[in-house]
Amino acid sequence: MIAVSHPYTKFWLLSMGLIQGLFSQAQFAKTTQFSSGGILSTNGFGIVVQAHLTDNNEKKSHHVSGYLHTIKHAQESRIKNDKYVNPNPYVFGKINAGGGIGLDYTFLYLIGEKNNKTPSLYWGTSLGPMLGIIKPYYISYDKRGEQNLVIVQDEYIMANQDSIIGGVSWIKGINEMKYTTGIHIDLHVVIEWTQYLTIHRWQNGVRMNYFPKNLTILYQAKNALFLSFYTQYTLGKST
Repeated sequence: MIAVSHPYTKFWLLSMGLIQGLFSQAQFAKTTQFSSGGILSTNGFGIVVQAHLTDNNEKKSHHVSGYLHTIKHAQESRIKNDKYVNPNPYVFGKINAGGGIGLDYTFLYLIGEKNNKTPSLYWGTSLGPMLGIIKPYYISYDKRGEQNLVIVQDEYIMANQDSIIGGVSWIKGINEMKYTTGIHIDLHVVIEWTQYLTIHRWQNGVRMNYFPKNLTILYQAKNALFLSFYTQYTLGKST
C-alpha cells in the first residue's frame, strides 16, 4: 500500500486519476478544442484553460479544466483605521490569504437543438481535485515604544484593534506558503456561440470548494467549506 502523507502526493494521485479517465473518454471523442479565459466569483477571481471533447452524441460534450484562483472567506470585510493618516485597508481577523490550483472534469448536456446561427445553451456539472494554498496575511501594528511591527494577527492583536495601522504588500509572506488538498464541485449553465471562427463560452454557476483539513483564512472561523457564485468567460478557435 502507498503511504500518502504530503498534499502534493495526494493532489498528484487524484490528478492522475482524472487525466487517465479523460484519456479513456478521449478515445470516443470526435474533436478536441482548447480555450482559455477568466473567472470572477463572489469569493475571488482567477484564470482557466480548458480542453473540450465533443461526444459522438451531439447532445453531450465534455471538457477538462486547469485553473488558478484566489479564495476569500465569506466573512471577510475590509476596513480602515481612521486613527491614522491615509491608513491601508485590512481584514480584521485574517491570518492567511488563500487560493487554489486544480483540475476538474465537466460533463455538459445540450438544452434544445444546436444551431450555429444562434447561441447554444448547456447545463453542466464539474468535479475534480484541488490544491489549496495559503500564505501568511501580514498587517502593520503600532506597538508603543517600538517601530511599527509587521506581524500576523492573533488574539492579543485583535484585542487591541485600535493599534492596527493596516495591511501591507501582498508579496510579504509569499515564501511561506503552505498547502492542503481538497475537492471542487460545481453546477452551471453555459452559453456558447461562434463568431469569426472564435468560440465564446460564458459559464455561470455555483461552486463548492471543500478542504477536509481546512484552508485556514480567518481566525476562529469555519475554514473547510467555501461556497460561491461565479461567472467564467473563455475563448477558443473553431475547427
